[in-house]
Amino acid sequence: MSRSGGKRSNTRYVFSQAFRKHGPQNSSTYLQTFKIGELVDIKVNPFLHKGMPFKYYHGKTGKIFNITKSSVGLKIYKIVGNRKILKKINVKIEHIKKSNSKTEFLERIKAKDFIRRNKNNNRKIFSFPKKNLIYNEQHTVSFKKIKSFDPEPYCVIV
Repeated sequence: MSRSGGKRSNTRYVFSQAFRKHGPQNSSTYLQTFKIGELVDIKVNPFLHKGMPFKYYHGKTGKIFNITKSSVGLKIYKIVGNRKILKKINVKIEHIKKSNSKTEFLERIKAKDFIRRNKNNNRKIFSFPKKNLIYNEQHTVSFKKIKSFDPEPYCVIV
Protein backbone atom coordinates (compact mmCIF):
# COMPACT_ATOMS: atom_id res chain seq x y z
CA MET A 1 0.00 0.00 0.00
CA SER A 2 1.40 3.39 -0.94
CA ARG A 3 1.99 6.16 1.54
CA SER A 4 -0.82 8.70 1.71
CA GLY A 5 -0.16 12.42 1.29
CA GLY A 6 -3.24 14.13 2.63
CA LYS A 7 -3.73 17.72 3.71
CA ARG A 8 -2.27 17.16 7.15
CA SER A 9 0.48 14.68 6.27
CA ASN A 10 3.89 15.27 7.91
CA THR A 11 2.44 17.73 10.43
CA ARG A 12 3.03 15.76 13.63
CA TYR A 13 5.15 18.49 15.22
CA VAL A 14 4.08 21.49 13.13
CA PHE A 15 0.44 21.31 14.19
CA SER A 16 1.05 20.13 17.76
CA GLN A 17 0.33 22.45 20.67
CA ALA A 18 2.84 23.34 23.36
CA PHE A 19 2.90 21.71 26.77
CA ARG A 20 -0.10 22.82 28.89
CA LYS A 21 -1.43 24.93 26.02
CA HIS A 22 -4.07 22.48 24.75
CA GLY A 23 -7.74 23.31 24.43
CA PRO A 24 -9.76 26.20 23.02
CA GLN A 25 -8.47 29.71 22.38
CA ASN A 26 -8.69 32.61 24.78
CA SER A 27 -11.45 35.13 24.18
CA SER A 28 -8.82 37.80 23.39
CA THR A 29 -8.21 36.10 20.02
CA TYR A 30 -11.73 36.94 18.92
CA LEU A 31 -11.52 40.56 20.13
CA GLN A 32 -8.66 41.54 17.80
CA THR A 33 -9.40 44.12 15.13
CA PHE A 34 -7.97 43.72 11.65
CA LYS A 35 -7.90 46.26 8.82
CA ILE A 36 -7.61 45.79 5.07
CA GLY A 37 -3.99 46.10 3.95
CA GLU A 38 -2.59 45.01 7.31
CA LEU A 39 0.20 42.43 7.48
CA VAL A 40 -0.56 39.26 9.45
CA ASP A 41 1.36 36.07 10.21
CA ILE A 42 -0.29 32.72 9.71
CA LYS A 43 0.10 30.59 12.82
CA VAL A 44 -2.17 27.56 12.63
CA ASN A 45 -4.14 26.63 15.75
CA PRO A 46 -4.54 22.84 15.58
CA PHE A 47 -7.46 22.83 18.02
CA LEU A 48 -9.78 24.34 15.42
CA HIS A 49 -9.92 22.46 12.10
CA LYS A 50 -12.40 24.79 10.44
CA GLY A 51 -10.84 27.52 8.32
CA MET A 52 -7.37 26.02 8.71
CA PRO A 53 -4.92 26.88 5.90
CA PHE A 54 -2.78 24.31 4.14
CA LYS A 55 0.47 23.39 5.91
CA TYR A 56 2.61 25.33 3.37
CA TYR A 57 1.21 28.64 4.60
CA HIS A 58 2.07 28.04 8.27
CA GLY A 59 4.62 30.69 9.28
CA LYS A 60 4.07 32.86 6.19
CA THR A 61 3.14 36.55 6.20
CA GLY A 62 0.26 37.85 4.10
CA LYS A 63 -1.73 41.02 3.48
CA ILE A 64 -5.43 41.25 4.29
CA PHE A 65 -7.64 42.00 1.26
CA ASN A 66 -11.06 40.93 2.58
CA ILE A 67 -12.72 40.76 5.99
CA THR A 68 -15.82 38.74 6.83
CA LYS A 69 -17.62 38.00 10.09
CA SER A 70 -15.27 35.28 11.32
CA SER A 71 -12.47 35.08 8.76
CA VAL A 72 -10.14 37.15 6.60
CA GLY A 73 -8.91 36.87 3.02
CA LEU A 74 -5.13 36.96 2.63
CA LYS A 75 -2.84 37.60 -0.33
CA ILE A 76 0.35 35.56 -0.21
CA TYR A 77 3.09 35.15 -2.80
CA LYS A 78 4.05 31.50 -3.25
CA ILE A 79 7.37 30.66 -4.88
CA VAL A 80 6.92 27.95 -7.52
CA GLY A 81 10.00 27.19 -9.55
CA ASN A 82 11.48 30.51 -10.65
CA ARG A 83 8.35 32.66 -10.27
CA LYS A 84 6.08 34.08 -7.59
CA ILE A 85 2.39 33.27 -7.81
CA LEU A 86 -0.18 35.39 -5.99
CA LYS A 87 -2.39 33.14 -3.87
CA LYS A 88 -5.60 34.29 -2.20
CA ILE A 89 -6.72 32.20 0.75
CA ASN A 90 -9.47 32.52 3.36
CA VAL A 91 -8.40 31.86 6.93
CA LYS A 92 -10.33 32.03 10.19
CA ILE A 93 -9.03 34.61 12.66
CA GLU A 94 -7.96 31.89 15.13
CA HIS A 95 -5.14 30.98 12.75
CA ILE A 96 -3.61 34.46 12.29
CA LYS A 97 -1.87 37.07 14.42
CA LYS A 98 -0.66 40.59 13.74
CA SER A 99 2.80 40.76 12.18
CA ASN A 100 5.74 42.59 13.73
CA SER A 101 7.80 42.55 10.54
CA LYS A 102 7.44 46.29 9.82
CA THR A 103 7.68 47.67 13.36
CA GLU A 104 11.29 48.88 12.99
CA PHE A 105 10.44 50.55 9.68
CA LEU A 106 7.39 52.32 11.14
CA GLU A 107 9.36 53.49 14.20
CA ARG A 108 12.01 54.99 11.91
CA ILE A 109 9.33 56.85 9.93
CA LYS A 110 7.78 58.21 13.15
CA ALA A 111 11.17 59.39 14.40
CA LYS A 112 11.91 61.21 11.12
CA ASP A 113 8.46 62.77 11.11
CA PHE A 114 8.95 63.97 14.71
CA ILE A 115 12.27 65.61 13.76
CA ARG A 116 10.69 67.33 10.76
CA ARG A 117 7.84 68.71 12.88
CA ASN A 118 10.15 70.07 15.56
CA LYS A 119 12.53 71.67 13.07
CA ASN A 120 9.66 73.09 10.99
CA ASN A 121 10.04 76.48 12.69
CA ASN A 122 13.51 76.97 11.16
CA ARG A 123 12.25 76.10 7.63
CA LYS A 124 15.27 73.89 6.89
CA ILE A 125 15.21 70.91 4.57
CA PHE A 126 16.45 67.75 6.23
CA SER A 127 17.86 64.75 4.46
CA PHE A 128 18.15 61.39 6.15
CA PRO A 129 20.89 59.38 4.44
CA LYS A 130 20.83 55.63 4.83
CA LYS A 131 23.41 54.01 7.06
CA ASN A 132 26.55 52.84 5.28
CA LEU A 133 26.31 49.11 5.37
CA ILE A 134 29.27 46.85 4.60
CA TYR A 135 27.79 45.64 1.30
CA ASN A 136 27.18 49.23 0.14
CA GLU A 137 30.82 50.33 0.43
CA GLN A 138 32.88 50.47 -2.74
CA HIS A 139 36.03 48.39 -2.97
CA THR A 140 38.43 47.06 -5.58
CA VAL A 141 39.59 43.51 -6.06
CA SER A 142 43.26 42.96 -6.85
CA PHE A 143 44.38 39.92 -8.79
CA LYS A 144 48.05 40.15 -7.74
CA LYS A 145 47.62 37.75 -4.83
CA ILE A 146 46.27 34.93 -6.99
CA LYS A 147 48.76 32.11 -7.49
CA SER A 148 48.41 29.40 -10.11
CA PHE A 149 49.18 25.80 -9.26
CA ASP A 150 49.97 23.01 -11.69
CA PRO A 151 48.27 19.71 -10.91
CA GLU A 152 50.51 16.83 -9.92
CA PRO A 153 50.50 13.82 -12.22
CA TYR A 154 48.43 10.87 -11.09
CA CYS A 155 50.42 7.83 -10.15
CA VAL A 156 49.30 4.55 -8.66
CA ILE A 157 51.44 3.14 -5.89
CA VAL A 158 51.81 -0.63 -6.17
